[in-house]
Amino acid sequence: MLRILHAALITLVISFNGQSQTVVWSDDFETPASWTLNVANGQNDIDANSWFISDAEGGVAAGACGTAGNGNKTLHIGCQGTWCAGTGAIYNAGDGGLGFIFANTNKRALYNSNISTIGYAAVTLAFDYIGIGQAGSDFASALYSIDGGASWNVLQVIPEGTTCPNGQGQWQTLTAALPGACLNINNLRIGFQWVNNNDGAGTDPSFAVNNVRLTTPSQVTSVFTMSNSTLCQGECVTFTDASTGGANSWLWDFGDGTTSTDQNPVHCFATSGSLTCQLTVSNGSSSNTSSQVITINAAPGVGLAYQDGSVSALENNAFYQWVLCPSMTAIPGATSQTYTPTINASYAVVVLNAAGCSDTSQCITVSDLGLANTSSGGISIFPNPFTDAFTFSGIPENTPFRLLTADGKVVMQGYSSSNLVDCKQLSAGCYFLSLSGFTNEKMLLLIKE
Repeated sequence: MLRILHAALITLVISFNGQSQTVVWSDDFETPASWTLNVANGQNDIDANSWFISDAEGGVAAGACGTAGNGNKTLHIGCQGTWCAGTGAIYNAGDGGLGFIFANTNKRALYNSNISTIGYAAVTLAFDYIGIGQAGSDFASALYSIDGGASWNVLQVIPEGTTCPNGQGQWQTLTAALPGACLNINNLRIGFQWVNNNDGAGTDPSFAVNNVRLTTPSQVTSVFTMSNSTLCQGECVTFTDASTGGANSWLWDFGDGTTSTDQNPVHCFATSGSLTCQLTVSNGSSSNTSSQVITINAAPGVGLAYQDGSVSALENNAFYQWVLCPSMTAIPGATSQTYTPTINASYAVVVLNAAGCSDTSQCITVSDLGLANTSSGGISIFPNPFTDAFTFSGIPENTPFRLLTADGKVVMQGYSSSNLVDCKQLSAGCYFLSLSGFTNEKMLLLIKE
């Protein structure tokens, strides 16, 4: 009885039981010379079936149905001889003893080079296949040798597969763990065996295999980067996982009593000090931990005190910049620890310490300066704040002046004459009056309401 069917497959890399695998060795039969075909292992009649490597049984993806002639070679059992009526994964099941066909077969296809498994604690054989045959009579087996091919052992009798609705074989994946004797040797070999009797019973496809590989569970390695390793108290760091080995779970310990299971977390450090940040990763079969030290410099103190008509920053030995609230406009020249306000307003100070960390104080309101005017070195401005105009005194007539916005843009300029400056066209805000003709240019703060 002769049964004919075609089927196929393509390379597919998978994770076994959800675990990432590293490929130790693989072969996709695109180099037929790597295999020795049709090594007899028992009775082989004149019409015995044979091993072939070709795309007559073409490779397609596991789960897909068989096809032929697609350019992707596979190793498969096919018929030969007078009674052969096709190519691909078909076989001659014999005539049941009628005396016309003699198809008993027992042949092997063997990989003819040594494979090293040195350094691996666990190795699995995986491959894609199609095959029906006849259970217990017409079937394939996966083989292994631990002595360079001198002797062979059966690893797995390959179970019957399934067919697609169109009758073609449906490709599927089989995995089998290699025994301990196959580990840490440099002369492992892999092979396949096909046997069938002559009873005329059996169902195509016979057997075809592709994408043979030896894999081992990937060893995960924890690696991460930080957007900054030296920062200021209150700042945040982006942590980026760069681990290898297929990590699928992450546990971050930031060294300050907080943790995260995000792959790439962002963490803000509220306390200062030298902390050790750790990342533990796992891929389901192994885990690994790495660590890095991060330095968080203390933020400066930004307390304020108001006494004797001046405001003072409580932090010593730092850099200071006094600003007007709520616009946070820098006051030119106000860079000392103590600032003497010239007008009733709200003030704050930006403090930068020696570690390069800065912070801004709360605003403090000064409202007890008496007359709403500004004076400096004999020069007086009244009123300040002003609405439509202001006057100034204490400077020679025709002294050049400029009125600037907080960002340095000149909005008015002229010469002092009547000492009355009309500012109806200006918007409300902070301005600086610049007076030239002095040894040092005077910059006086004004506020338009």
